[in-house]
Formats: sequence, C-alpha cells, structure tokens
Amino acid sequence: MRFIIYVFMLSYSSISFGVDIASCSNPQGKAYYYEYGLVSKKDSGWVDDEKISSGITKLTKTGENTYDILFVDTRNQMISSTEDGGKVLMVSGGKNIASFIIIYPGATTEIYTFLKNNSGVNEYIHITSRGSDAMLINKASLMRGECDYINFDKL
Repeated sequence: MRFIIYVFMLSYSSISFGVDIASCSNPQGKAYYYEYGLVSKKDSGWVDDEKISSGITKLTKTGENTYDILFVDTRNQMISSTEDGGKVLMVSGGKNIASFIIIYPGATTEIYTFLKNNSGVNEYIHITSRGSDAMLINKASLMRGECDYINFDKL
C-alpha cells in the first residue's frame, strides 16, 4: 500500500513540478562517516553497505533549463530538493548521460549522474558530501541505483 501511495505522490509531483526525465530506485554503495559532531571515533569510518532500499529518485524538468530532484528518503518521506532549499543545476550532459549538482548552502553538496551505460542499462550515481556544524551527522558517500527510465531527449 505504501508503494502505491509513493507512486501516486511522485506522479502527482511530476504533474505539479514539470516533465519527468528519470525515475530511479534502490541506491546502494559506500559511505565515510566523519569523526565530527555526534559521530564518535568508534562510530566513524567506512560503511560498505550504505543503502536506501526503499529509496526512489526522480529527475524532473520544471522550466527552461530548470530542474528538480525528488526523492523518498530513509524515513519514507518524499522530498523536493528545491523546496528543501537546494539549488539544482545541470553541469554536463551528452547523448546518454547528464550530471546535476545540488547545493544546499552551508550544509550539503550532491552530484547526480544519470546515464545509459554501454550495456544499455539505465542507472544513476549519487555522490554526497555533507560537512557542516548545522548537520548532526556528517559524511561522504557514493551510491548507485538503477533507473526504470531516463528521457535524455527531454533535457
């Protein structure tokens, strides 16, 4: 039932926010938690099994050269990067690849790369660098997930 609600919310968001470009899910990878703030020396270091098993990420085009990235986070809440204070910019692209940077001033920088790889698989790479006194837990991570679709021609 939750999945149906998320799909409906994400579909509604694409109607309100713009044109769907990509829909991706289940990112997993590695993270490094800094010994800083609430993270003790014992709890800092590498985590090899970083994942958001119910995570959904959508790229939408909201206007001429403006974009948003919507995602369902580990708390199962749908978040709009722009509504959450992020500035989303397309930084590079090609026939079957596009990269976006999201800057949350004073807190986090994220890079998303959406691509169709040489084997024909749609995937995305998500890089996060979170380092700020405003964040309770600071980390750097690299995650990868697969995409149901990526419409490069709509960029």
